[in-house]
Amino acid sequence: MAREVIAAGLDLGDSRIKCVIALRHADGQVDVIGTGVHPANGFQNGAVQSPDEAVASIRRAVEEAELMAGCEIHEVYLSASSRYFETFDTNGMTRIQGEAVTAEDLRAAVDMAEAVRMAPDQRILHVVPQDYVIDGQRGIGQPLGVPGVRLEVRAHLILGNAPVLDALEAACRRANLAVLDIFMSPLAQAEALLTAQSRDVGVAIVDIGSDTTDVAVYERGAVVHTAVLAIGGDHITADIRDCLNTPTAEAEHLKRAYGTALSHVVDPEEIIEVPGVGGRRPRPVKRALLCEIIEARVEEIFRLVGEELTRAGYRDDPTGESSRRPRELAGGVILTGGTACLHYIEELAEHTLQMPAARGTPRELQGLIDVVADPKYATATGLVLAGLRERSKAWSAERMRRVRPQRRGGLWRLWPFTGGGEKRT
Repeated sequence: MAREVIAAGLDLGDSRIKCVIALRHADGQVDVIGTGVHPANGFQNGAVQSPDEAVASIRRAVEEAELMAGCEIHEVYLSASSRYFETFDTNGMTRIQGEAVTAEDLRAAVDMAEAVRMAPDQRILHVVPQDYVIDGQRGIGQPLGVPGVRLEVRAHLILGNAPVLDALEAACRRANLAVLDIFMSPLAQAEALLTAQSRDVGVAIVDIGSDTTDVAVYERGAVVHTAVLAIGGDHITADIRDCLNTPTAEAEHLKRAYGTALSHVVDPEEIIEVPGVGGRRPRPVKRALLCEIIEARVEEIFRLVGEELTRAGYRDDPTGESSRRPRELAGGVILTGGTACLHYIEELAEHTLQMPAARGTPRELQGLIDVVADPKYATATGLVLAGLRERSKAWSAERMRRVRPQRRGGLWRLWPFTGGGEKRT
């Protein structure tokens, strides 16, 4: 019998820690009942630098969410900076033991897919099936029960930096929080931002964080490509600081209060005051100049995203080196992360990438929806939804309990493939 379940997501970002608590009712409705955010003191580039400060920062974010939700939490689903993950495609193959594919055959194929060489400081976090092949027949989304002799799986393997993740889990334990599972941000965000249809026809999530930009492409129901670009919102702030000669904190305020991603939409004669350095008096600057600085850096971010999509085969190669016809992303680009709050950023993304773009908003949620609609909460909200889905699937819970000794402290979990059951030729 269904029952009410509370789950919490904890996003340990580069600059801020976000916590979201949600309640799933017996009828399946999910209400967001608490949110908390706190500066990531004690962390550097998303990794623990000062354990005591890191624990205190985690507790502050969680306590804020607990106070709003009116409950205490002791377990969280965790997300860390994508810089500590590595991804690549892999294949596995097995002989079908009976007349048709069983769950044991699927496990055997995935076991082969994850039998890869990796550094001693890495551990497998996710094995994401992309496609199944039975006796040479490709594009089989749901192979259970399909007759055949040989089963192959194409999968996306996600590895995590074990020392960094172990330190994050240790900080959570000191904050009286057990980590149920660790997710790479794009996998969590997809739970909150993408529809099943968009995942099937092709869509890219572009998460512009403070220090990095994550790119994740979904097609045929599963993630097929991920990448991390070493550029983000802090680079915009640094440009404003250097060009306008103002302190970093003031540059961040100017970006948020007056910035837009398109400079031509603002009044060219509008004047704003830019605080000086070292107590110097503020000076007047045209707002259009501020927006030109922002536009240049955001355009560069989207240009790098476009180059990544070109390498993945989803955009025309402007150099003409590749004659392959790119695969279409009918779902376009979904923007998230704190920088996605910039006005007119969708328009600049569409112009630069030459494909539809929209700011991501959480789906099928009630409660504090106005709060979590802020892109900075996308990962934490997705963590909650991913965790609730895991708890609702008995087979997933069984795999979450499967701990492999050679991956010290790591949970092995097969990410469910949600593509259609049709065959493609």
